[in-house]
Amino acid sequence: MDYAKAAKCALLAQEVYRQFSPRFRFSPFPDASPQLIDRTGTTDTQCALVEVGHELYVIFRGSQQDRDWETNFKVKQALIDEEIVQKQAQIDPYLPKSPSGAKLHRGFGEAYLSVRDELHDAVNAHSDAQHLVVTGHSLGGALATVCAIDLQYNFSPGRTVETYTFGAPRVGNGSFREAFNRRLPNSSFRFVYGMDLVPAVPRLWQGYRHVDEESRLGSRFSWRFLSQRFKDHAISNYVEALQALAQE
Repeated sequence: MDYAKAAKCALLAQEVYRQFSPRFRFSPFPDASPQLIDRTGTTDTQCALVEVGHELYVIFRGSQQDRDWETNFKVKQALIDEEIVQKQAQIDPYLPKSPSGAKLHRGFGEAYLSVRDELHDAVNAHSDAQHLVVTGHSLGGALATVCAIDLQYNFSPGRTVETYTFGAPRVGNGSFREAFNRRLPNSSFRFVYGMDLVPAVPRLWQGYRHVDEESRLGSRFSWRFLSQRFKDHAISNYVEALQALAQE
């Protein structure tokens, strides 16, 4: 585990919550001007892309507005075939049949589709970046998960894809998990801090499964069970824990 890189991604996932503006910069890359994608007013999906050396970071913003939480709780799964997530093709999460049997959270699919075309154009424009790093916290982690398998399908071989998520909810069913794990073996890192509530939803009984690989941070026990589950979701917990591990 590269804790220094994980800590950097957690910091990026924290800083992407700041208001977008022409002067927006990420502190780990103060000299790099990020490309900002903002769908405020529709799906309220925001992400930023920043190229550093031969790496292109794709950072998704997490839940901040009411509309984001509407996305989170659209828990009805929609069929999505991994084979149609291909270059210059539209993801269609509403197909009546899916040969792979993979199902994706409808709200996450809608949110990602709203930025997908512009994101693909941006990745194509950064042709020198041979390694794609996708990250996000909370809802941003869910979108990063969908984005990672999409980019891996469309831009590999030729480019590698790596993903770091923090406090992310479950994204799809068991078949989606199998497809994701097969396409991104040993390059996906899913962090859960303490008793964070969000990774526990949507529920297992609804058919949802987490992708690999889970890494635990912080304590999983507290006398203040309910309030601690919400407090542990804060991205600052992930940043502090990973920065401490990076310094060991």
